Amino acid sequence: MKQKKEESIETFREKLVSQRKRLLIGGIVFFTLILLIIGFYVYNLKKQSDAKELETEAYRYYFGIVKNSKLSQEQRFLKSAQLFIEAYDKNTNPTYLMNAGYAYDMAGQKDKAIEVLNKALKSSDPNIANLTRVKIAMIYFKNNEMQQGISKLNEIVTGESSVMKDFALFQLAKIYEKDNKEESLKYYEKLIKDFPQSPFSELAKKFLEQDKKP
Repeated sequence: MKQKKEESIETFREKLVSQRKRLLIGGIVFFTLILLIIGFYVYNLKKQSDAKELETEAYRYYFGIVKNSKLSQEQRFLKSAQLFIEAYDKNTNPTYLMNAGYAYDMAGQKDKAIEVLNKALKSSDPNIANLTRVKIAMIYFKNNEMQQGISKLNEIVTGESSVMKDFALFQLAKIYEKDNKEESLKYYEKLIKDFPQSPFSELAKKFLEQDKKP
């Protein structure tokens, strides 16, 4: 009987030691996870902070407020674009790509501007994507590549987001005014119908009123 009691006590001790080991291991795993989460959070904060600093510097070059800079205007815009790209590498905010595209365009590098802006189009935010499409379209029009520009504006017109859609309709209507009046009227009418409160609708109404006059 005494032997059984001793065996029972010994078994209890073993179970207690085993339980303590499990708790210790569990505690180590828990605190390791906490440290990893904190480390990841701090790392992300650092990347976001670095991106903000690069963004600020990029704007300084873009607007020409860099002191003691001997860079030409083209070089200044190229430097701005480079800094926006570096900011994007730190924090994948598509507005950094948009701004880089604007800077490349200002530097006269059309192909590079469109390349970067097309990357911004992959944004999950359809509003940002539409703003980017407008910029791409304007670059095409500036370089007399009308069909490519029209195609980008039509992507806005047929898309789900309403951001810049009134602008796109108005621009398409203006483009077709001279050579395809019927197509122009179609865009003006859609603009007035879908966006009655838009300032572009007021301009469309004035055009239609003038068109009706003998």
